[in-house]
Order: sequence, then C-alpha cells, then structure tokens
Amino acid sequence: MKIAPTDGYGDYDQGLVQRVPRRALKGIADVRVGMRLQTHTPQGPRAVTVTQVSGDLVTLDGNHPLAGKNLNFEVEVAAVRPATEEELAHGHVHGAGGHHH
Repeated sequence: MKIAPTDGYGDYDQGLVQRVPRRALKGIADVRVGMRLQTHTPQGPRAVTVTQVSGDLVTLDGNHPLAGKNLNFEVEVAAVRPATEEELAHGHVHGAGGHHH
C-alpha cells in the first residue's frame, strides 16, 4: 500500500525552513547537523531539525522528517471477524477482551 505525502505527513513546505544566527540557540554549545530541537512558535511548540551549520548561521527545518515522501506499507490481513454488537453500537473496533484502543 502506498500513501501519498498529502495523506501522510504532508507536502514538504520550504516556508518551514529558516536560517538563524547560532546565538539564537542559547544553551546549546555544540550545534550539529541532524540534531532535533524544540522551538516555541506563535502556533505552539514545534520540533525542528538542524540541516546545516555554516559559520554563524544554522538552518532549521520544521518539516516532519517524512514530509514530502510517499509512505509504503506491506500489509497482511491475518484474520477477519464480524463486528460485535458493542462495536456496532459504538461505531468503532474494540481490542481483545472488548477494550478500547
């Protein structure tokens, strides 16, 4: 099964990439490519990845690491059973023993 980016983690948004001065990352002595950091934005906290360190400038990417990528799954249906009365009444599947997941 293939999931397109728009149905997965979204399209890659270049607007979520920004270059900031290294001094903006207070308290982080050794900034390295690949580091995952948490920033505070007007929309709330956002995880970013350091994608480039060039002199005093650090590039931060706020896209999810899988944004813009197709998600490919290999799925095997192991069992099929009829819905229970409780599941039909609730409108969703329950796990083993009738519990919610």
